[in-house]
Amino acid sequence: MPETDQTGGCPYLAGAADTVHQLDADFVQNPYPHLERLREAGPVHRVQLPNGTERWLITRYDEVMAALADPRLSNELGRGLQKVLPPEPLPPRWQVALRTSSLLGRAMANLDPPDHDRLRKLVVRAFSAKRIESMRPRIQEITDELFDALDGQDEFDLVQAVSNQLPITVICELLGVPSSDADLFRTAASVLGGLLPDDEAARRTIEALDAFDAYVRTLVAARRAEPGPDLFSELTTVTTGGQGLTDDELVSMAGLLLFGGYETSAQLISSVVLSLLRHPGQLAAVRRDPGLLPGAVDEVLRHEGPVNPGLNRYALEDVEIGGVTIPEGSYVILGVAAANRDPRHWADPDRFDITRTASARQLGFGYGLHYCIGARLAQLEVEITLATALRRYPGLRLAVPADELRWRAGSVRGVSELPLRVD
Repeated sequence: MPETDQTGGCPYLAGAADTVHQLDADFVQNPYPHLERLREAGPVHRVQLPNGTERWLITRYDEVMAALADPRLSNELGRGLQKVLPPEPLPPRWQVALRTSSLLGRAMANLDPPDHDRLRKLVVRAFSAKRIESMRPRIQEITDELFDALDGQDEFDLVQAVSNQLPITVICELLGVPSSDADLFRTAASVLGGLLPDDEAARRTIEALDAFDAYVRTLVAARRAEPGPDLFSELTTVTTGGQGLTDDELVSMAGLLLFGGYETSAQLISSVVLSLLRHPGQLAAVRRDPGLLPGAVDEVLRHEGPVNPGLNRYALEDVEIGGVTIPEGSYVILGVAAANRDPRHWADPDRFDITRTASARQLGFGYGLHYCIGARLAQLEVEITLATALRRYPGLRLAVPADELRWRAGSVRGVSELPLRVD
């Protein structure tokens, strides 16, 4: 669920973490000094995010790992909404929170067992390693087409030209959505991952989500009537124990695949390219040995991954973590970005090193029960994009100084633009 509420209200117990740490606009540009300060001060803090929302933030690796497996911290974020809604008429931002909850609420990533387990069993077969690998030639073909369109240009924005185009095209083809309808999916994905600067943006967001919901329901009906070779046709017909996916579950699943498969992959593509361009020695190593590509993607997920500050949960009861009681009814962020740079598990954690020997598992795609089901697809898209760019452009470099790049606000972090020179 995107961070849309602006109340700043998060229930807490008297005497528990009274200080609220302000994460101001600088946090969007460079969150890591803020996260380091909090992590070293303690494993759990109350924070106010740049949009004014208060959350509990878990900052250390061991505590984040424990929280990922704690059933008291629920993925069903909508549970707490009704308890904190302001009086009618609801402000537009709150309307967005409710609409998002209804749209995505039946997706497995937003459910706890046993509902989560039933849905994952139905979907996991559709994302088998064999199926994802079979998509390699088509992903390469789409990537080549995107770079072909840039022929003759000495400078281009990777975000607009490739990062925002490739994942949405792949997801639409995977689901059997015609390319002519891709813009509707792209719009829905962008509003799911963004913050809301004003009421007008909130109204546009609701319109985009309504349009997406209606489209997917039409697609479900069509695939139920006449299944095709696409993933969505498979999801409409798959069953376990005689039970399949309902229309509401299919809509939520489409929203999850869209948001996870588009927004996260798009930002990761740009972040991998940027990270290597900022470290020319390691870029040269990847050019010499393409076998380093998977390790490079893994290190970017650790060092500068798009899930920042982390994964959202809802406390079903009082939960004590690191000596701090997080009260029932609180919203909690499992601080993946802070945990991935915890010096208790990585030597010199702020150093970017694609040859790093793993001393812990990076959490950029989550872990355990809710490990991202589309992780391999995202990695494949990134690896193909990077390999293609390096092959085509021996002199690839940033067109502006790295410190002039602007990072977008939202639940998925990435650069707004990535201007590149290829001459």
